Amino acid sequence: MQHAAEDPGTPGTSAPLKIDSFSSRIGNRFAVTSANGSQELRLARAEPLPGAVREGGGFRLEFLGAPEQFLPQAVYAFAIDGATHDIFIVPLGHHPEGEMRYEAIFF
Repeated sequence: MQHAAEDPGTPGTSAPLKIDSFSSRIGNRFAVTSANGSQELRLARAEPLPGAVREGGGFRLEFLGAPEQFLPQAVYAFAIDGATHDIFIVPLGHHPEGEMRYEAIFF
């Protein structure tokens, strides 16, 4: 099952994302915008997923966010390198340190 979406045809977006766009940014914060406003999510993990058929290869991202600003499963606009990418994230529950965990799968 695919858990990530991006729309390279939307104005302001660029080429499909690759794990290289994230692997050197563990710990960095990304601005995430929804209909209810914006917040930041911190990138906790970027892991390759072998066998993917999508352009750019397969990978999994895990983000951490403030527990009081819960984001339901949906597509959100992420600001990445001056472009906007629509990414489908799924909440995974709380991290042991209290932050909310979210996952995006690109396969």
